[in-house]
Amino acid sequence: MSSASITVVLAGPADRPALMRVLAEMSAYYDEFSGRKRLVAAAEALTAPANRAGPFCLIARAGDEPAGLVSLSGFFPARDFTWGLLLKDVFVLEAHRGTRAARALMRGAMRFAATGGYSCVEWGAGEENLRARAFFANLGVAPTARLFYRLEDEALAEAAHGLWPVPEEET
Repeated sequence: MSSASITVVLAGPADRPALMRVLAEMSAYYDEFSGRKRLVAAAEALTAPANRAGPFCLIARAGDEPAGLVSLSGFFPARDFTWGLLLKDVFVLEAHRGTRAARALMRGAMRFAATGGYSCVEWGAGEENLRARAFFANLGVAPTARLFYRLEDEALAEAAHGLWPVPEEET
């Protein structure tokens, strides 16, 4: 399949069934459990942005078939008190890898940012995700020295009550 056959559009409510197919494979790829109810909710959230912050989703198609997606969320403030865009995920279905669908999704994300008045696009890749890191390097985009931090699940709930992973006396 050639890259000319890949189209990328802003996903809307009519794209929810196709998004659910991509999200289901994405969930399996990352060894996450996402039942039908959660997939429906995710597809709805990705196609009903609340405001400039989103979330937004671009879907790639190869003909009538979904090929992948990129999810985006606006954030404020970015540099000089402008809006920035966080690229949360770019995912291509296994059957469409090597078709330049990921490149088309990235181009679509940059076009969305540029035409939407966002001043920058930021994204990350896990150190262990060598394929993604190589892909971004092949686009000519160098990583920044910025570190990201995350609290989730029980650690998040505990920190909300002031119970950090390392007690205050030790920091």
